Order: sequence, then C-alpha cells, then structure tokens
Amino acid sequence: MSKTTDTDDTLSLKARLRVSLRTLKLSWQLRPKILILYLLGACVEISGFILSLFATARLGGLLAAYLTSNDTSGIWFWLFIDVAGTLAISFGFLMMAQARRFMYFSFVRWSTLEFHKTLCRIDLGDYFDEERRNMVNKAGQGYTWQMSELAGENLDLIYAIMRFIAITIVVSQITWWIIPLIALFLLPTLAAESRLASMQWFVWDEKGDQRHVFWGLDYLIKQARGQMELRSTQARQYVLRKLSRMNEDFYGKQESYSKQATRALIPTKILEVVGTSVGAVILLKQFLARSISLERYLFLSGALLRIGGALNNIFSTLSRMQEKLLFADNYYRLIDLQAEVVDTDDAMTVKNVVPEIEFKNVSFTYPGQDKPVFSDLNLLIRPGEHVALVGENGAGKSTLIKLLLRFYRPSSGQILVNGVDIKDVAIESWYRQIATLFQQFNTYPFSIGENITVGNSQIKPNQKLLREAADFSGVTELVDDYPHGWDTVLDSSFEKGIEPSGGQWQRVALARAFYRRANVIILDEPTSAIDAKAEYTIFNNIFKHYKKTSALIVSHRFSTVRRADRIVVLDHGKVVEQGSHVELMNKRGQYHDLFTKQAEGYTT
Repeated sequence: MSKTTDTDDTLSLKARLRVSLRTLKLSWQLRPKILILYLLGACVEISGFILSLFATARLGGLLAAYLTSNDTSGIWFWLFIDVAGTLAISFGFLMMAQARRFMYFSFVRWSTLEFHKTLCRIDLGDYFDEERRNMVNKAGQGYTWQMSELAGENLDLIYAIMRFIAITIVVSQITWWIIPLIALFLLPTLAAESRLASMQWFVWDEKGDQRHVFWGLDYLIKQARGQMELRSTQARQYVLRKLSRMNEDFYGKQESYSKQATRALIPTKILEVVGTSVGAVILLKQFLARSISLERYLFLSGALLRIGGALNNIFSTLSRMQEKLLFADNYYRLIDLQAEVVDTDDAMTVKNVVPEIEFKNVSFTYPGQDKPVFSDLNLLIRPGEHVALVGENGAGKSTLIKLLLRFYRPSSGQILVNGVDIKDVAIESWYRQIATLFQQFNTYPFSIGENITVGNSQIKPNQKLLREAADFSGVTELVDDYPHGWDTVLDSSFEKGIEPSGGQWQRVALARAFYRRANVIILDEPTSAIDAKAEYTIFNNIFKHYKKTSALIVSHRFSTVRRADRIVVLDHGKVVEQGSHVELMNKRGQYHDLFTKQAEGYTT
C-alpha cells in the first residue's frame, strides 16, 4: 500500500501556509510570465487607485475654493489626472483578470493530468483501503476547479495585501494605531468563516462511505447497462430514493453548518463597522480642529473608508481559501503517495523467453482482513505449459493472478520467475512477457481496431498482428458485419457507434490479449459470455497456435478446462489436486465431483 503521512483535517496555520506557498510556487513553475503579468496589473491598479484618490481630493479642494474665488486654475488638470487614474484602475484589473484566467486553465490541465497519473501509479491496494479511497473521492470531486480556484485566490491575496499596504501608508498619517484597531475588529470575521470552511470539510469524513456509495450509484444510472437492470427489476425508484436521501443528508449537514456560521457572522460584521467608525471620528475631529485641510481630509477619509475594505478583502480572501486549502492539502497528499510495490534499484530485466513460474510457500492476506487467502501455497508452471485453475468461488484463483502480476506482495514466501523473486524483477519487463484477460475487462470508447491495438500500445499498430488476433478470437466476423469495419466505434453514444453484446466485447478483449504475442497468457473466465461454438473455436486456436506459450486459465467451464496440460484444483487457498483431466477423473476426488455435477446439467 502506498505510503503517506497522517494529517488532521483541521490544518494548522503553518500547514495552511505551506499549502498556499506550494500552490504559489507551482504557479511560477507552470506560468511564470502570467504570474508577472498579474503582479504588474496589480501595481498598475493600485497606482491608479492612489492617483485617483489624490486627484479626487485635490479636485474637491479646488472646487470648494472656486465657490468663493471663481478660480478655475488646476481644476481641468486634476480632472484629467482623476480620469487617468480611473483608466489605470480599469487597465490593471483587465491585466489581472486575463492573467487569472490563463492561470486557471493551466491549473486545470496540470491538476487533471496529475490526478490521472497518480491513479495509474499508486498501489492497487489503495483502491480498497478506506482512507486512501476517501482521499481519491475527495480529490475526484473537484480537482478540475478547486486547485485552479486556489491558485487564483492566492493571486488575489497577494493583490489584497499589496493594496492594503499602499492604503496603510496613506492612512497611517491619521494615527498609527488605527490600522491594528480595524484589523482587531475584523479578526472575528476571519475566524467565523474559517470555522465554516472546516465544518463543511468535516462532512466529507463523516459521510465518506456514504459518498462512495452515492458516486457508485451515480455512475450506474448514467450507463445504459446499469439502466437495463434498474428498469427490468423495477429498481429505479428504490435507487433514486437512496440517492435523494444521501444527497439530502450530505448537503443538509452542510446547510446546517452554513446557518450556524451566518448567525456567528452577524456580530462580527457589526464590529467591522465600529472599527472604521472610530477612525472616521478621529479624522473628523482633526478637520474640525483645523489640524488638516479640506483636501487632506477628503484624501484621508477616502483612504480610511477603503482601509476596512482592504483588510476585509484580505480576510474574505483568506476565508474563501480555507476549504480550498483543505482540499489542496488532501490533493497534494494524494499525488505525493508513493507506491510500495515498486522496482528495487537493482531490479533484473526479464528475458524475452517463455519463463518458468513458481509459487514457493506463498501466504497472502488482503490488507485490512484477518483471514488469509493462501497459506504456504506451492505451485510450479513449466515453460510452455497450459495450466487450468479450478475451484469454487473464493478459492483464490483470481488472487493468484493478482499476485503473479505483482498487484500485491505476498505476506510471506516467494513467487519466482526463472528462479528470480518477482519482487526483484523490473515490473515493466515482466509485463512485456504477459497478456491478460480479466473477468471485468476494459471497454474503451475507441474504434474496434484501436480497442485491440491498445493491448500493446508500446509498439506501432501492426496490421498483421491485428488481423491474426482478430481471426483467433472470432472478431473478424464481427468486423465484417459492422457498418464502418475496423473504424466502427464501440460506443453507442457516438453518432456512428454501436454497442456490442457481452459476448462480442469478450471476443474483442480476447483479441487484445492475443495481439500482445506474449510468452505468458493469463485468461480469467475468458469465454464466460461467449456461446459454446465460438468458445470451442477460440480454444482450438489457443491450444493450436500457442503451444509454446505458457497459459494460465481460470474457468468454470470444464469443457475448456479438460483440454489443459495440467489442472490445478484450489480449495481454501490450498492446492488439493493437480493432474490431467484423465488423472483427476480417475482419482474420483474434488475435481471428479465438480466435473460430474456440471456434466449432469447436460445429460439429464
């Protein structure tokens, strides 16, 4: 299972700062010129604001003097300066908005790619671990916009701080302690909104399993195959009720937290007004005492009225960032996960020969479970041998394949490939020797040709191998019937696409495995959805054309199993019988009983 560090969902100030700085650093790495553009835009806007504020105050003084002296000198000049400042503000905002938009798109691309890369990198066991699964679910619900919004709000925070510093320099001329006073009155607002963000994030942990069920059902009702069973079993309303209850429970909890926060915010907003009012009273007293001129009063009062807004802008930006910081912390912890099932520094490359495979005293227990699947399992697969695995459900057949593919590490014992422990071989070189077909195979929204060639995407599409794989699996006859031949898209949601049957899909998946021309072929229930005639033809091709290839076949169809070189019977994680069909039938043991019971279905 992938390694991660434990962290509490209530992030400390230091942790929040770390996440924010990491995001800012990433902004620079992704788009340095865009970051510079944003900062330049902020400087232009702030300069325009100060210039316009000063020009407005100066213009006010000149207009007041005009009422008594009819002197118009300077009025038109300062009006021009005021307009210039306003234009600078607009132009600065335009630069910042454009830069923010570009940064948003950059983060969408980056976060999407990193999320997908992480899912392809982490251990398979992470998908079945509750903590890791919740991390993936949380990240999956917003990675395209939460990270992008955080990057933008990081920039907004920088701008808000720059603007506050500029206004502070102006307002500090009234009295130095007015700034910390206003800040003090604004702190409760930040605390209340930060608390709201944390409370809403906690809902994810309280309802983690529930949300996992929700998104599973959400995916199901979007698929035609899911709708077929929902409709035929009249389960649509049942599932809709469950979705509605879970949605109401989840968002109802968030709404409740939001109401609590709103009640807490009312007195904090009153405190904000009080803080600004104190400064306004002090400034007015200075003007009435004739300590400052009208122009200076207008200039400082304009700045004072905006100091609260500048501080509030900082705090509101920080508040908006809280939930996104929690999201980003989870996202960064996810993409920082390091797989444990990885190659060693001196990993050996598997040679391109048909290998000998040996399970030697292998024991295995799934993470989070107590009952072992295997205890001291021993099994040898000779080069070029066709071995069939049989046994009742839960005997360990599919688990054996997962261990052979190094999706999991054995709890103890060794899996040897040509005498080398599989944990010491370079995994990609091992995968190059293997072709697989799982019970739940992938159905890609590609053309039928690409659905097959994706099985060996490390090489350029090879038409000869493609046709051969299609012939062996029975796909060629499907292609002849499809309206667009090899270019037919296997997804009916496309304009010219089609939806293959289960058996047709299984033929395509088989062709994908055959296309690899591997030294080891692993087939887990390869023909469960295929008719008996097609199955007979397919296995004739396997046993005829793959004589020198090692084959590991899991199947409940004994008409298929009986043709294997050796049949291995698994029961509760143990090899209880093995031999040819004839040998096992003569033993009259477990295999004999299983075969006889299935045969009775055809003879009675």
